[in-house]
Amino acid sequence: MRILRGLLICTLIALVVCAVLLPEGGEKPRVIDALGKAIFGVFGLLALGYALKLRCWLKRGKRPAEKPRERAGKPIIVDGSNVMHWGGDPSIVVLKRVMDALHNRGYEPIVYFDANVGYKLSDQHLGARDMAVQLGLPKGDVTLAPSGTPADPILLKHAADEGLRVVTNDRFLDWKQEFPKIGDKGFLVKGRWQEGSVILLGLGRG
Repeated sequence: MRILRGLLICTLIALVVCAVLLPEGGEKPRVIDALGKAIFGVFGLLALGYALKLRCWLKRGKRPAEKPRERAGKPIIVDGSNVMHWGGDPSIVVLKRVMDALHNRGYEPIVYFDANVGYKLSDQHLGARDMAVQLGLPKGDVTLAPSGTPADPILLKHAADEGLRVVTNDRFLDWKQEFPKIGDKGFLVKGRWQEGSVILLGLGRG
C-alpha cells in the first residue's frame, strides 16, 4: 500500500510537470493520456487494497464470542480477600483448603481479590495468573480488582447477575442498597478455619 501511494504521488507530479513543461502538440497529449491512465490504474489498486483491509477488519469484528468453559461442578463466588483472613493473618494455605473443600462438595470456585492481595500474602505484587497458579485454578476463574477499586462490587454483581452464592464472612453492609440479594437467605455462605479444618456453614464440614 505504501508503494502504491508513492507511485500515485510520483505519477501525479509527472502529470503536472508534463502539462506545464511540454510544448503544445506533438507528444504532449499522448504522454498526458498515458499518465492519466496510470494514475487511474494505481488509484484503482489502492481502492481495492483499502476495500480488502476494511473487509478483514469487519470480519475480525464479527468473530463469534468464545463459548464459556463447560464446568464439571456448580460455580460459586469466593471473596478471596476475606477468606484468606479466616485463620487470622492472610494465608494462602487457608485459601487452598477452602478451594479444596468447595471442590469436594461439587463446586467450582470463582475467586475475586483486591489488587493488594500479593503484598498481603507475600510482600510482592501478584497478578491474577499468579494467584490462579498458587490456588490450582484455571486462570479465568481468578480476578483481581483494578488498583484503587474494591473487589466487593465486582464480585457481588457477578453473583447477582448469575444467581450464584458468595463464600465470605463479610456482610457487605455498604453494598446492600445496590445489591438487595445480599439479604436473601443462603446468598452469603459463611465459614471459618478451625484446627486445620474448613467449616462452611450451609455447605458442610471440609
